[in-house]
Amino acid sequence: MKRRSSLLVLLLVLLLLVTGCVEKEIVETNGEKVNVGKMQHKHCTRLGNADGAEVNLNYDLYYTDDILNILKSEEQVVSESSDILTTYEDAYKQIHSNYQGLDYYDANVVRENNSVTSTITINYDKVDINRLIAIEGEEDNIFEDGKAKVDKWLELAKKLGAKCTDVTEEENSEA
Repeated sequence: MKRRSSLLVLLLVLLLLVTGCVEKEIVETNGEKVNVGKMQHKHCTRLGNADGAEVNLNYDLYYTDDILNILKSEEQVVSESSDILTTYEDAYKQIHSNYQGLDYYDANVVRENNSVTSTITINYDKVDINRLIAIEGEEDNIFEDGKAKVDKWLELAKKLGAKCTDVTEEENSEA
C-alpha cells in the first residue's frame, strides 16, 4: 500500500512538472496578454561591438502568413564603463520618448551594473499605424496597405546583418 501511494505521489509530481513546461507562449502588450502560440515565430539576432561595449540584439517576430502581428525587441549594451552605459541609456530613453502615449507600443529601459537593456514590444494588429508612420517616416518602413509585412522587416534586418531562424512549436513549449 505504501509503495502504491509513493508511486501515485511521484506520478502527480511528474505530471505537474511536465504540465508546467508546456505552457502556451504569451506576449504582453499594452497590459494585455496575447497568446502567440498559434502564430509563426522567427527569432533574429545580431551581435556588434561599439567602442568599449558589446552589443546583443534579439528580435522575436510573431506573424500570420505574411503579416507581422507582434515584434518583441531586446537590445542590450554591455560595458564596464559607466559613461558608455549612461550614453546608451540616455539615447534609448530619448528614442522611446518619441513613442510616448502610443498604445500597443511598449518600451522600457533597464540599467544594471554593467549593462543597459532596451525592450520594445509592438502589437502591429492594434497599434495606430498612421501615427507610427508619422513618427518613423515613410521611407524604409515595413508597411504595405496599412499592414506590417514580415518580408519587409526581414529585408531591413538582413541589411543590418541580422540572422533569423524559424522557431518551432517544440522550441516554444520548452521550459
